[in-house]
Amino acid sequence: MENKTLAKIYLKKNNLNFVLARDNRILIESNGRGIKPIFDAYRNHKKDFKDASVADKVIGKAASMFLIEGKIKSLYTDLISDEAYELLLENGIEVEYEKKVPMILNRTGDDVCPMEKLSSNLNSVEELILKIEEFFKNI
Repeated sequence: MENKTLAKIYLKKNNLNFVLARDNRILIESNGRGIKPIFDAYRNHKKDFKDASVADKVIGKAASMFLIEGKIKSLYTDLISDEAYELLLENGIEVEYEKKVPMILNRTGDDVCPMEKLSSNLNSVEELILKIEEFFKNI
């Protein structure tokens, strides 16, 4: 089975929020919310991202920056922002999604997702990591 298909099926079957598959096996899985699963996986297991397939429920610009920097091969997501989709394609990452939206909203749906705000003017993952760490300290 292709890694992307494996990750997608595993995500849905186990009601997870993030799955990383490579070499026909699941390497990382999480049911954590928001950016945290991708953020933690990138910081603790960056080497596992190379040529892997990721399945995730929601991908915005911030999440896409980690996937691009980690050099994944393909992504399946339930929901993706226009900007994240374009960035991933520009970087040669195969993307499959259920729904594409102009922007990712916060959990209450009344404003832009905080991670989208944090990443809006950033171009480096290093800057993004610092901003996310600061954000987590303040909540």
